Amino acid sequence: MDYAGRIAKLRAKMEKRGLAAVFTGSDSSWEYFTGAKRISRGPTPYRQSSLEWAGLLVTEKDVILFIPRLTGMSILPFLPQDTVITGQVAFADSDLDGREFIDELRRLGLADRRVGVNRDVSASAVLSMEERLDIKTEDASDIIDGLRAVKDAEEIALMRENSRIADRVFEKIMGEVRPGVSTRLLEREIERLFEEEGCSQPSFHAEAVSMGPKSGPIFGMNHDKVEKGHVLSFDFGGCFQGYCSDFGRTVFIGEPEPELLACHRLVMDSQRAGIEALRAGGPAWEANRASRQVIEEAGYGAYYLHRLGHGIGKDVHERPFLCEGEETVLQAGMLFTAEPSLILIRRGWIRVEDVILVTENGGECLGQATKEPIIVE
Repeated sequence: MDYAGRIAKLRAKMEKRGLAAVFTGSDSSWEYFTGAKRISRGPTPYRQSSLEWAGLLVTEKDVILFIPRLTGMSILPFLPQDTVITGQVAFADSDLDGREFIDELRRLGLADRRVGVNRDVSASAVLSMEERLDIKTEDASDIIDGLRAVKDAEEIALMRENSRIADRVFEKIMGEVRPGVSTRLLEREIERLFEEEGCSQPSFHAEAVSMGPKSGPIFGMNHDKVEKGHVLSFDFGGCFQGYCSDFGRTVFIGEPEPELLACHRLVMDSQRAGIEALRAGGPAWEANRASRQVIEEAGYGAYYLHRLGHGIGKDVHERPFLCEGEETVLQAGMLFTAEPSLILIRRGWIRVEDVILVTENGGECLGQATKEPIIVE
């Protein structure tokens, strides 16, 4: 990965904005700019000593990691050989008020200066900079989002391989789908299969949603088993070499009602329209509108409850989004999910989802798994 090139582009944006530095969280952004492994937060809040001051600081001359000492022992030895990082500040367990963080910013001459932060920086870090050093912080999320949104050839290759992994996981999990199987068992097996395929972790907790007469009265109240007459919907992804996949398909358990089958065809048509609109040069909202128009004209607009999709890469959900009001101009190399769906309470969640590459001529689907209706007796 061209980390030096990414830092150079960030510095050019900083200079144009008049920022003395940019500070990001200890997450996918510092991984994107430096190759340093992100600090995993886990499924519950991770309150490691001083983690609220951990992050990446980029100035005109320096690239500095701020990290709790114990956490750093599992990250710092594995930095890229050609690392762009010029300094490291490892907090002691006893540093509970960000003393070392503030002292380093003062040493760098950032007091009374303008520093950009992204949306994932902790409130503790922002307030400490403002109150203890009179730093004038401002939101620089748009700078980082813009740089991360357009993927280079190496990133696209990783995302393409990750989509193939998702295809294989789907093929394997279908061997476990049968009436009576536990949805939780399917979800655990999906996550195990991603690990088997070389992924470090799931992009998010896998979902196997069984909806039908025995499911709850609202979307999200999943039935705990796959049963005949139900619609089984998958939503899952894995993190492969730091990049995420996101995949969705619909499986009918037993012969589906004709209307449900027609709805599946409608969702396929909606996704196709959205993908065709993912061409460089147009605003992002156009793809969402193209997708929605297909479903609205068929009279099912009230059941299409969300946007067409979202950016994807280091995180499973990234800016920009494919939604009404998103004016970001599409560029070749951007990656999005296209995931139209119809949510029919106690009948089924009809969905198809793939990762799509924006090109000059429309979107390219990175996955190869069938989108056709699948029926399991």
